Amino acid sequence: MENKVLISPSAVAKYFLVKAREDGELISPLKMQKLVYYAYAWFLVKKNERLFKEGIQAWPNGPVIPSLYQELKKYGSNPINSEEFTGIDSQVNSDKFIATIPEEILSVLDEVYSKYMVFTPFELVMLTHSEKPWNEARKGLLASQHTTKVIGDKDILEQYKTV
Repeated sequence: MENKVLISPSAVAKYFLVKAREDGELISPLKMQKLVYYAYAWFLVKKNERLFKEGIQAWPNGPVIPSLYQELKKYGSNPINSEEFTGIDSQVNSDKFIATIPEEILSVLDEVYSKYMVFTPFELVMLTHSEKPWNEARKGLLASQHTTKVIGDKDILEQYKTV
């Protein structure tokens, strides 16, 4: 499996925010973490390469990308301010940003957005908690115990191989 960096977790989040703004939707940091996790998982399964280099950790509320957490934590449980976070303030700038993302990535991001955007943050937490990758990484930990254990690509491939 290649380890080249295709896109950053932050860029994936920005893309989802651009899409959500077009649809009149809001995304909380908790929901964004799950959307970016599923983008990583689906890309890994479909393309057999990692979408980004950073590992995804198994935190009590589900999969978390630490760098994205740091960027989003100021929003707490409130919706992410799309314009502030993305720096994209117009349709022209949205189009320019989207044009920087390779088509092979866009197609997966669009699939993930369509499938998972309909869920609430809590539903996405429950969904990730019901799946093997998060459960395997959390084995032996207390429910509220924080960990830096990374969710394994092997477990992700096993879980989502039918995507």
